[in-house]
Amino acid sequence: MKAMKVVTLIAATLFFGVGCASTLTVGPQANEQGYVGASASTKGASVTLPFVKAGVSPATTETKSKKK
Repeated sequence: MKAMKVVTLIAATLFFGVGCASTLTVGPQANEQGYVGASASTKGASVTLPFVKAGVSPATTETKSKKK
């Protein structure tokens, strides 16, 4: 039980530390490519159901270089 709490805490920390971007489409335009589907990769995850499409992807960050 204690191990599960530790894993959950680590996962939550990584989730909020890294950040993510999510999208949600509702209505007929959500099913332009199909009515049912799911995909997951290192670039994100997506789920499609009738009239609903949701996706999550890692947030992009931009670093600025310091001028000398």
